Amino acid sequence: MSRLLARLDHELAGCRDPLRRAELAAERACHLARVGDIAGAQNVAAQLRRDHGDGRASRIAVRIMLLEGLILFFDNMDPAAADRILRAHTVAMAWRHDDLIRLTASWLAHMHFVLGDFGAMVQALGACFDRPGACIEASSRVCVVVGTAHQFAGDAQAARPWYERARREAITLGDDATIGALVFNRPAMSLVTLRLDALYGRLDADELRMAAIGVESAWAYCLGAHQYSLMQLMRVCRARIAMLSGESERAVVLFDELLQPQDTRFGFHADRLVPEIERAACLAAAGRVHDARIAFEALDPSLYVQLAVEDRLLFLLQYAALSQALGRPEQGAEWAGALAEVRGRYDSEIDRLKTALAGLSLSRLAA
Repeated sequence: MSRLLARLDHELAGCRDPLRRAELAAERACHLARVGDIAGAQNVAAQLRRDHGDGRASRIAVRIMLLEGLILFFDNMDPAAADRILRAHTVAMAWRHDDLIRLTASWLAHMHFVLGDFGAMVQALGACFDRPGACIEASSRVCVVVGTAHQFAGDAQAARPWYERARREAITLGDDATIGALVFNRPAMSLVTLRLDALYGRLDADELRMAAIGVESAWAYCLGAHQYSLMQLMRVCRARIAMLSGESERAVVLFDELLQPQDTRFGFHADRLVPEIERAACLAAAGRVHDARIAFEALDPSLYVQLAVEDRLLFLLQYAALSQALGRPEQGAEWAGALAEVRGRYDSEIDRLKTALAGLSLSRLAA
């Protein structure tokens, strides 16, 4: 059991106030959802709804909606998660619960980052800065989001102090889920850049090796900490490491295992499309041209519009390269205009993200 759960259990055991007990139970269940114990979190959410679903206890109402949002997100990346957490944030704002305003805003920013809506992410983060009083639970999450965004924008140096503070605060809380996210996020974000670099023909072997080590370290940590919510995403990373390392046959096996369950999601969008085209590219690289053509023809490239901007770019670049490799250049040419537009938008979004992040300072986040 994590120190966070042990602390909450200890506090619950000595608490006689029914409203405070409900809030502690919701906080505990949020942690269960984040580590992948979805059934346990759902049971608590149902009980809290039965006992406090009338909304008269505003703090509990906020905690219930946040819990339900995290369950939706960590269960299967359900897009409805963002709406549920927005509702929680709105109620917290209405009742002026400063700590819950910051906590719900930090998770809302996380959801917007995953959605690829960086403007909304930064707007949500605004509620977390320059506010009185400390909320270490919210502060830690803010630091994870901002650090990850800096790394996504290509500035690992700027990400470092945010990651370091997030780690310190997670250790203080005994929050294994946040530590696991930090261990995972660094190699996961670097893989976005590495995949783009590979498609542009400039892959750095040393950076790929470091990403591979990072993914395996995250895998080992999460297994040891019994944190299972990230395992599916780490399996995707393993497949992509194999793909970029030239281990095409192994990558096909890994992608096949990932894609076999038809209801599994790999992000906040209908982005099975991305691992599906990566699998097709690995089939071609492995010399299985017939299978690669079947997989390629089964793709619906028009679905790219449902992806976040970085995945749109990755998909269209991979589609163009694979159409050439399979002797279908005319199919890639049909999407050349879309590729040019997405490439420009991606560069613009990254520039805007860098500018917005430059306005955020750790000194403005209450310690």
